[in-house]
Amino acid sequence: MTENDPHRPFDDLDARLKKARQAQPGAPGKGPVLKNEMSGVGQAFRIGAELISSLIVGTGIGWFLDDWLGTKPWFMIIFIFLGGAAGILNVYRTAMRMVDDVEKELAEDRHKSADEAAKADLAAKESEK
Repeated sequence: MTENDPHRPFDDLDARLKKARQAQPGAPGKGPVLKNEMSGVGQAFRIGAELISSLIVGTGIGWFLDDWLGTKPWFMIIFIFLGGAAGILNVYRTAMRMVDDVEKELAEDRHKSADEAAKADLAAKESEK
């Protein structure tokens, strides 16, 4: 680095940044493309929110029915269990959907790998001729 050209390191840095951004997958200026629509933390929060909200809704319905019919605490107990069951069912469905998404991605990756291997074999056979 010379004292006559103080901007030289910044030009070099700018060129390296541009090269790194071009090598990054996805649209320019945006982050990398994720295969899954939600991150793991987002899915965990969603599952937790679904479970808690179903319990709250079940408790609320049971409380309302008990207050309206004068049968405290029977309907609230019943609907707490029904709300919990609904929440667990939603968690199960979400987990199965996540498994299906992962299996689809793995199948796509295997298919792409097989296609690339077939192209490489074809290119190798043609280069032998």
